[in-house]
Amino acid sequence: AILGVTFSGDGSASARFRFVRTSTMTKERKKGKKLYNAMESTRVDDSSKNQGNDFPVPMYKHHLQQGLNKNRKNTSNTRSVYWSKKLITLWEGGLPYKLDALGLSTEGRSQLGGVLGEADPFSGKAVLDPKKDRMLFYSNKQDSGSSELTVYEFNSKFRVASETEYKLPGFALLSDFAVTDKYTLFVQPPISTNGMSFMLSKDPSKSLKVDNGPAMLHVLKRGTPNAMKTFSIPTDSISDADLQFTNAYEDDDGKTIVFDAIRSDVSNISKTMKAWPWAKTITDFNASSSKKSLWRYTVTLATGKVTKECITDVPTYFGVINPAFGGQECEYVYAAVGATGGPNAPPQGIAKINTKSKVVDAWYPEPYEFCGEPMFAPRKLDDVINTGNEDYGYIISVLLNGKEKKSEVIVLDAADISSGPIARVPLGIVIPHGLHGCFATSDECNWSAEEIDRRAKLADKMESRGNMWNEVKSDFSGLGLRLDDFEEYFGDIL
Repeated sequence: AILGVTFSGDGSASARFRFVRTSTMTKERKKGKKLYNAMESTRVDDSSKNQGNDFPVPMYKHHLQQGLNKNRKNTSNTRSVYWSKKLITLWEGGLPYKLDALGLSTEGRSQLGGVLGEADPFSGKAVLDPKKDRMLFYSNKQDSGSSELTVYEFNSKFRVASETEYKLPGFALLSDFAVTDKYTLFVQPPISTNGMSFMLSKDPSKSLKVDNGPAMLHVLKRGTPNAMKTFSIPTDSISDADLQFTNAYEDDDGKTIVFDAIRSDVSNISKTMKAWPWAKTITDFNASSSKKSLWRYTVTLATGKVTKECITDVPTYFGVINPAFGGQECEYVYAAVGATGGPNAPPQGIAKINTKSKVVDAWYPEPYEFCGEPMFAPRKLDDVINTGNEDYGYIISVLLNGKEKKSEVIVLDAADISSGPIARVPLGIVIPHGLHGCFATSDECNWSAEEIDRRAKLADKMESRGNMWNEVKSDFSGLGLRLDDFEEYFGDIL
């Protein structure tokens, strides 16, 4: 499902909440029963404790070669991206879905103007390069012997500015990446493959195993095919298998790369929760959830030396930065944090973490309230770039009240997190904790409440006509062109 909230600027806000109506969802609605497997089939016990699963999302997020696995569901619920006046939702391993940004109705799967093939996987992550005004994605075609990685860079009109291919060794289990001015960064954990199970089932939980040993850091030169350097990340007590990047940049005249990432310590995991609810007590949570913390990695390109330093041991989730500083040196990381200090805890408060001084400025709600991912909303993007005032903006998050079973949107001053919300918008319903969202400036989506209401009512009518109303793919036309091709060919005159 996807939540959209539009702030009008007059003190009011318009909210809408709707399922992403994937083709698999409409088929299940029609049959009135479950037809497909989602991530629960990859949520298995990992006796080796070498990462395996995490709470609440398992590491193995999708089946292999999804085009051959007809019972595998593309849930399209990992991340929403608004770019060039288009809203898409992502899921690692399948095509993105295109949505109407006003009413949140689903228009159908998108091949992004013919860029992607029908069975191509696509990333669940997007990274903005604010200096070049580009949005970057990747596609990773995995095999037991090698993997083919393609990095896409889309310009401000959502047209391909760069499409670069790289060959990665072995089975590349990738779930995140970071971008600097010249490079894209990927971390590939050591994986062993059960060849027979891989050939027969394509089920990652049965055919893959995360091994002990160092992970590989791939530093790929942007725009140059197969131009890459691979470095070994030294091992310590915490796995580097499932890093969640917050930012990366080049330092020392390009001789050094620095990146910040959230690491997952699985050493205390004793069981895997396979069914909802994932945890009823803090004991259940600690037994099934990795302990997350924010770290800084420094890479010397000439020698390949990689060093690590812990920025904070506070349980850290969903790290973000001011998007105007993406790929550049920045001082602050904003994150959802646990309320227990160092010991493991679920995401509850919001924190501003100074990566230089390591000072954590946090706000915590009531014990029965829990915050989701923070999103940075710049006040004026141009002013931030010109003044260098990195925390000149707001932090937006969705807060769940477990006691009253209601949710609200909270807004905090990015420069003064510990003072708490400066605005709260009750939603009147429960919004389950989600994954990754985005913020779009008012210049591109300054819709009125009346416009949103009309579009939402139209979406309601379309959905009420039947479970299969959007079964016809949105990228079909009688002219032999996909509808999402029209802007590729005729964008300048539309």
